[in-house]
Amino acid sequence: MVRRHRIVRAWPFLVRRKRLRRLLTPVVRTAPRPTVFEPDRLRYLRAYLLMRTMIGVLAVALPLVLGVGDLLLSATGPFSRGSLSAYYYSGARDLFVGTLCAVAVFLVTYKVSEANLDNTLSLLAGVAAFGVALFPTRRPDPLIERLSPLQQRLGEMAVETVHYLSATVFIATLAVLCYFFGVREGARPRRAQAHRSPQFWRIYHWSCAAAIAVSVIAVSLSALTAGPADALVIAEVLSVWAFGASWLMKGLELDILRGARASQRSASRASLRR
Repeated sequence: MVRRHRIVRAWPFLVRRKRLRRLLTPVVRTAPRPTVFEPDRLRYLRAYLLMRTMIGVLAVALPLVLGVGDLLLSATGPFSRGSLSAYYYSGARDLFVGTLCAVAVFLVTYKVSEANLDNTLSLLAGVAAFGVALFPTRRPDPLIERLSPLQQRLGEMAVETVHYLSATVFIATLAVLCYFFGVREGARPRRAQAHRSPQFWRIYHWSCAAAIAVSVIAVSLSALTAGPADALVIAEVLSVWAFGASWLMKGLELDILRGARASQRSASRASLRR
């Protein structure tokens, strides 16, 4: 009875430990793609891939949109700010906040029904993206820019601390996600319609993860050594583009996107013959 009582008392701890282990377990292989005789699965997969593609497009376009928006709305010229976060204080503020919030919503819901490391990382990245968007960095020119209501309530330094912590978590988790993209793509069997080998896509996504890591190191070195004035914004653009390139090509599976309707028609014709 004593032994059984100890097991009963330890059961909640064991359950929590098992759940935690599942949340930290990476996914190294993916299920095979649907066949032409599974039109419903193809339809949902196509929508899923399109969402991933659009997130990649948003990330790749973000630095360009901010620069052009600042040029048109503030007349200061593209990439004139010291960092991407500084565009919060430009005419492109709404573009900066809106794009990051759109990316954040997608990342939070990306793997929400799964219990694995991908879900944990994407959830952290999504929450961090909200932090980057809603907790601004310090004002570049305190004589011109006003404090936001949040900065007035919590203090400018406290808000800036949350911003930088969120940015660090956001970039770090995206790098790890890109790394596991490469792991899974390298283990995927080659499809007949694919033009590139799984080994190519493994190297591609690992290169994107490496580019993000290099940009983080560059930002850290620039902060410690008072490097060039444009070093921060260049490193941030590199990391955002690497993230966007990885997610864009992860979703842009043209043989699936182009062939979805043809596959549905083939499946319909096959069912009619039966």
